[in-house]
Order: sequence, then structure tokens, then C-alpha cells
Amino acid sequence: MALAAISRSLLGFRAKSLGLAEGRRLMSHIQSPSADTPIKWSSNTSELVSRLRDQQKYYATVVIKGRPFTVTANDIIIMDRIKDLELGDLLSLSQVTELGSRDYTIKGQPFVDPSLFNIKATVIEHPDGKLFTVTKKKRRTAHQKVTYHRNHYTMLRVSAIT
Repeated sequence: MALAAISRSLLGFRAKSLGLAEGRRLMSHIQSPSADTPIKWSSNTSELVSRLRDQQKYYATVVIKGRPFTVTANDIIIMDRIKDLELGDLLSLSQVTELGSRDYTIKGQPFVDPSLFNIKATVIEHPDGKLFTVTKKKRRTAHQKVTYHRNHYTMLRVSAIT
């Protein structure tokens, strides 16, 4: 599946949770300006970004399907199942609320500009959770109902944060 289609499907989940009719309206708020208008950073901002990139390790707080995850390189994210993804699919995570290291932090309002970073994640597994037993019982009767429930998950490995 194409990378753009996957990011649109993730935005679609977010749009549904916000009650928006289409993911396009939400996408216009998240994406950086078009390629026609390049972003011009002030000298102070450029200097701070270069200081952050000089650090050996840094982390990012990524929002996936409305939930924040703090990740570093080679971390594994266990999240609710995303049905559109297949094993080996590569995701580009663009909704980042915070990017930082031990000494420096960049916070977005609400998201950090995607031109500052590049975060890739790979789908490595679709495991099933443990089996839950749900028992329903009525008092003073012989009525008992037992059902079973199993959660489904998707595991992502963060391959690179640059």
C-alpha cells in the first residue's frame, strides 16, 4: 500500500474521532504549506534546530489514531489494530507534538512542522491480545451467560528519527 494512502487512512481515523466529514479538512490543518511557499526560518530558529540535531539521541511524541506515544529510534509501539496495514508497510509519522533530546526540546502548537523531522515506522506484527472471559449472571435464576473477548493489536517498529 502506498505511503500517502496509509497516512490518509490514519488521518481518516482522526477525522472520524473529531466528527469531521472528511479527512481532507483535517489534513489541510496538519500539512505544512505547499511547495510554492518555502518556509523561511529565522536565524535563531535555525540555530536551535541545528543544536537539537547535533545531539546523539532524541525522542519524539507522536500522535497515532488520537493517542500520544513517546518514541526513540528502534522502539516498538503496540497500538490498536489498523486494518488497512499489512506486514512490512512503511509509515511516515507526521503528527508530532514534541521533539527533543536531553538538552533541547521543540514543542508544537499543536504539532511540530513536518519539515523539521523525518520519522519512519514499519509494521512488524498483528498480534492478538489475551482472552478475556465476560460472565453475566442474574440473581435467583439459573441464567448465566459467558462470552469471550480478545483485543487485536498492531506492532510498529520506529526505524528512524532524523
